Amino acid sequence: MLTAVDAVLDRYRDHLPVSLRQLFYVLLSDGVLEKTERDYKRMCEYVGMARRAGRIPWDVIRDDTQIAADAPLSFTGPEDFWRAVESAADEYRVDRQTGQPVRLELWCETAGMVPQLVRIGEEFGIACFSGGGFDGLAGKHDAAVRAVAGGRRTRILHIVLPGASTCRRTLRLIV
Repeated sequence: MLTAVDAVLDRYRDHLPVSLRQLFYVLLSDGVLEKTERDYKRMCEYVGMARRAGRIPWDVIRDDTQIAADAPLSFTGPEDFWRAVESAADEYRVDRQTGQPVRLELWCETAGMVPQLVRIGEEFGIACFSGGGFDGLAGKHDAAVRAVAGGRRTRILHIVLPGASTCRRTLRLIV
């Protein structure tokens, strides 16, 4: 199993870190595992042991279950503040969707894919969201509010994984 995990991590090295769920689905599509709770738990156990042993680097797999909030922005003094202002000026970007007749959003069924999609969307100024099933209901409501508030049509580009069709219907209602 760990050889197969290594192969997946190598294949997706440009998209790291991946979530355990993503890793499981790739191993599933590669025919290494079956879609059972037992195989998922077994894979998680092996990967966990391999990470603790140093065989798999910690930074190649992310944990989407942890929620963290940064401390409020603060500065050690005036010089630190002005460095932050310079950095913000260096990172200034014009909203690439301003003036466009249609505003785009990129959606995927699972939160685990958002970091990969951000790499695609950020170049074009497209925000990325996850929202699948009932858990994504509040996010879908927020998308409808954004669409109405913007005063222009919103098109949601929705990535749907194989076997996941429930959230697609809901998203069509808000576009």
